[in-house]
Amino acid sequence: MGIFLLFYKLLLEKESMHQFKRFFLLTAVIASFIIPQIVFTEYIEVEPTTVVTQVISINEPQEIQPVIQAIEKSPMNWSLILWTIYGLGVAGFALRFLINLYKIWKRIHNNPRTKHSAIYRILLIEQLPPHTFLRYIFLNKRKFEVNSIPNSVIKHEETHAKEWHSLDVLFIEILQVLFWFNPVIYAFKKSIKLNHEFLADSAVLNGQEDHLNYQNTILSYLSNDSFNTHQSVGIANAINYSSIKKRFIIMKKQTSKKGIAIRSLLLLPVLALMLYGFSQKNVIAQNTIKDINIEITKTGDLLLNNKPVALENLSTEVLRTNQNFGPYIIKNYLTAHILYDENQYGLIDQVQTELAAIGIFNIEHFSKRTANILGKHGFETSEYHGKTVDEAQKIRRNNVFNELKNNANQEPLLEIVWIEIKNEDEIWFNNQQVLLTELNEKIKSKFPLAIENNKLAAQIYATEIINSVFTDAITKELRKLKTKSITIFSDKYIMPKNEYEETVEITPETVILKTNDIILQSNKITKYNSLAKKYNAIPIEKRSIPLSDLRMLESIYKNMTVEERKSAQPFPECLPKQNQDGATKEQLSTYNKLAKSYNTMISEGGNIRILKADVDQLTYIYGLMSEKQKVNAEPFPDFPEPPPAPKAPNTSEYADSQINEIIENQDPYDHLNLDVKALNGIPSNTQTFHSKPSSPVAPPPPTPPSPLDYAISMAKKGATFFYEGKEVSSDKAIDLLKKNKALNIESKKKNGKTEVRISKELVTIR
Repeated sequence: MGIFLLFYKLLLEKESMHQFKRFFLLTAVIASFIIPQIVFTEYIEVEPTTVVTQVISINEPQEIQPVIQAIEKSPMNWSLILWTIYGLGVAGFALRFLINLYKIWKRIHNNPRTKHSAIYRILLIEQLPPHTFLRYIFLNKRKFEVNSIPNSVIKHEETHAKEWHSLDVLFIEILQVLFWFNPVIYAFKKSIKLNHEFLADSAVLNGQEDHLNYQNTILSYLSNDSFNTHQSVGIANAINYSSIKKRFIIMKKQTSKKGIAIRSLLLLPVLALMLYGFSQKNVIAQNTIKDINIEITKTGDLLLNNKPVALENLSTEVLRTNQNFGPYIIKNYLTAHILYDENQYGLIDQVQTELAAIGIFNIEHFSKRTANILGKHGFETSEYHGKTVDEAQKIRRNNVFNELKNNANQEPLLEIVWIEIKNEDEIWFNNQQVLLTELNEKIKSKFPLAIENNKLAAQIYATEIINSVFTDAITKELRKLKTKSITIFSDKYIMPKNEYEETVEITPETVILKTNDIILQSNKITKYNSLAKKYNAIPIEKRSIPLSDLRMLESIYKNMTVEERKSAQPFPECLPKQNQDGATKEQLSTYNKLAKSYNTMISEGGNIRILKADVDQLTYIYGLMSEKQKVNAEPFPDFPEPPPAPKAPNTSEYADSQINEIIENQDPYDHLNLDVKALNGIPSNTQTFHSKPSSPVAPPPPTPPSPLDYAISMAKKGATFFYEGKEVSSDKAIDLLKKNKALNIESKKKNGKTEVRISKELVTIR
């Protein structure tokens, strides 16, 4: 702002190019606020970083003494103080501005007026010099009625009104309220108001008014009484505005057209200097896709982009060349060229294996002999080389559009909808994430003509694995828009086994799938994934799964293979409900009935039969009950500890004892009751049985659950958890077991409540 003002003072103020000066002053003020906000963005190429290994030898360790410096906090909140001062300044100047406006308004409404063309003349009783605000000219009533006001003065004020000089003053006054602390604002205000007087004076003199008479008239308004007596309101344009000497000098000066042109041209380097010095520069590092050029020399050496590289380091160096690109970009946009010597043909497979390991499958290779025959010198660049990801995607979309100008029915298409799926279930359209329910509305607003003419196609790109359940939902929405053809691109695609077909007839309703791998799943696993994904999306502390869904999830998950579990959704675990309203009346009735029955049997003594289902039901309902319900309900049965499992007999000993028993108890005439035909070797029926081992073998003990699985199952049943003797929440216990699989676990039942104790020490069973 200061530079613009200096330019005005030195080169423009004393010239008679007043309209240009008015434009310059207003533009300079506005530009002073805009230029610092201008940001010039420069894109630079990110160079691959080289890994440097530095060896530092340490001769003798030195003891490092910590240096503690006391940081004194200032008792003064300078930020608050400065903002308070600024606020007070704004309030003061705003009040002054409003008071001046009120004075003007009061003069307009409390004094008589006359209308001349579109200008109102307000006749004042006060002894104030002529001044103007907007379309209102304020004149002394007595002098106006006796025609003692010169016509040159009235013409001067009419010029202010016709050219709307008051708008310039209002603009700079508002800026002065906001930036009252900036002295340059005051200088601009003074220059703007003075230039208004130049404009009005020029209009009067161009009307053939005598210079000397007009100057005497202006001086007459300064000679009467003191300046304070004749001081008009600050926001109006007054004829007695100061700097009379400058006004008289300018009246006599005429600036040539050549001078105006030169000064106008000098403004350009000033503006360029301001843009360069005060605008902001934003340097953005961007990654561009680079082709992988590999040369296999006659001696079997590898050159990557003309730099030697070992085969075992090839994949690492390739990724370093194209940094920060995900698997999706690498697979679809990176191109590798292999130029090989005929004597080293066998290395091609090894190089391609290294490239495939990092996801590069677009590989072109040719021999040096072929290149010489075809006249090729060096590597040809692919269409994506040197392009950013956004630029490459645009190129690919244009290519696909050209390929799909005609759909399956050979009908020309107007537009192709590009939908990207991120993180398996995020829909991105037009570089924005949208909900499935919003997708059609977004497409309608983007491609109304193609939808109206039924000439719309869709391309769905998944950056990762995608499930057919999700794509079916998207396809269903797209079909509502009468989309002609839909193609899905994915690295891995999961679909139900019963929906998979090797050959499919292509029809207008067919969805084209292009994928590297199809994972087939049974309908049960598909149902499990759908439910598990639904409940996993809910935070575990708020998760509540209906019993029917929970049973289905547990049933399907229990029967999955290890591989199926790896590719399936994680099991949606639930925490026991801590704060609850209590059990229902039906649950209380069931609990009291069962608890009373078992309490009676336990009190009578003797052998009793305890069903595990009853114990689980009692434990579950008791965990739901509130404290008040527990007090009023039947006491929880004090079940005895279950008996230890019988020792598994030695297989050989058990078999010998059974054989001896059969020999000792064998009836020599047992065969008399058998079928005679069977004894004679003629079978009497056609049933076939699977033979069993001659000696019974005790079944192997079941595989115990892992501590984590056991803790999760106990958490569902409301068990109490302890870690190193201290009670912890089930969530904390599960987290501990996940982080440290070497922890030991011990479970006991106390007063009908299971206690699970977790410890780093080995558990000893007495």
